[in-house]
Amino acid sequence: MNNLISRELNTSFIATFSQGIFATLTFSTFLVHAPILFNLIEMTESDYSYGFVLFGIFTVITNQLTTRYLLPKIGSTNCLIVARLMYSFIPFLIFYFSTYQTYILLSIIWGIAIGIQAPNIFTQVAIIEQNTNRILNPIFKSSFSIGFIIGGGISSICVGINIPPILTTFLIGCFVFSSTITMFFFGLKKKYDIKNNKPAFIFPSFKIIIFASINMLIFATMGIIIQWSPLWLVKDLYAPLYMVGSIVIFFNIGEIISNFFGSKLINLFNEKIVGPYFAMFGSIILFLSLLSQNIYVIYISIILFGFLISNVMPIIYRQSVRHSPHPIPVTISHVSSIAFTGVIFGPAIVGFSAETYGLTFNMYMLGLIMFLISLIMLLVMNNEKMVGVEGIEPTPPK
Repeated sequence: MNNLISRELNTSFIATFSQGIFATLTFSTFLVHAPILFNLIEMTESDYSYGFVLFGIFTVITNQLTTRYLLPKIGSTNCLIVARLMYSFIPFLIFYFSTYQTYILLSIIWGIAIGIQAPNIFTQVAIIEQNTNRILNPIFKSSFSIGFIIGGGISSICVGINIPPILTTFLIGCFVFSSTITMFFFGLKKKYDIKNNKPAFIFPSFKIIIFASINMLIFATMGIIIQWSPLWLVKDLYAPLYMVGSIVIFFNIGEIISNFFGSKLINLFNEKIVGPYFAMFGSIILFLSLLSQNIYVIYISIILFGFLISNVMPIIYRQSVRHSPHPIPVTISHVSSIAFTGVIFGPAIVGFSAETYGLTFNMYMLGLIMFLISLIMLLVMNNEKMVGVEGIEPTPPK
């Protein structure tokens, strides 16, 4: 590979990385302000959950349509541009109108935007990985964590100094909207896109369904932390309002550290240890910390939990691409579509059960469920010939 192509792909990866940052920056800005929205429009936990259910449903539907029709016509980078333009002002509009009907409508539009983004962003990472022979998925996943930290940090500060959510969400929306120009100049060129000449639906193989189902449960688990922890802190742990984003921030600090060292951890151990074994240990730590009901103990455990589960998802995406007989965009679409159903039922179940059992009960269940997910992944990996560090040779268990 010549230097020009190498520089071009490296620049494209940075642009794709930025897309992950801006997506979660926008989302975390909304989530930190969610307790304020509850008071503004007098929502219940179930009302809040309906928005996430619709978000997930339209994400899954749009995901499949995008891969088959939009991506081949306009290219993956243009799809990412459309997505970022669509969701940049959604949090602002939710607070500007402050009605439940608007919240539901904009949740649907947000789901469509993420449905356009999800298959394209993971497809681009897989393409760049394939062309550069580098392990990039763990590093890429840190983009989501960085976005959550930036958005959660800025929003928490703004809440603490009583800046109205309308102003905060508007300024962040302007920044995200204007940043889209960088994708136009530096995004992955269309010549690298993998053409799909068969847009009809192809049923995923059994192996891909298994990988995607594990990913679905991971999405559900992470969605619960991100979407419900701000409300949990305020309602059950009686934290001051300016601390509402702290769980999201600490969780993502752990994830970033883990993702940046992801390739080194895989080289040092193997994908089985860095994936399910780490995640099982992290689940135990989280569950035990909740028994203390001490917010500082929980902060430490949530950093460790983020660190220990963070590389599960990148490992699943890498293995799915290697095991699938179909082109990368189709494989990624299958995995991300099934995975995003976790966004539909995970946080929704919490919303419906929280009114009966409380949010703390659901956080206990989170630790237990994550342990079971990790155990399932371990059993799958024990029965599958997994691809190793370089994506060529199997990685033997130690």
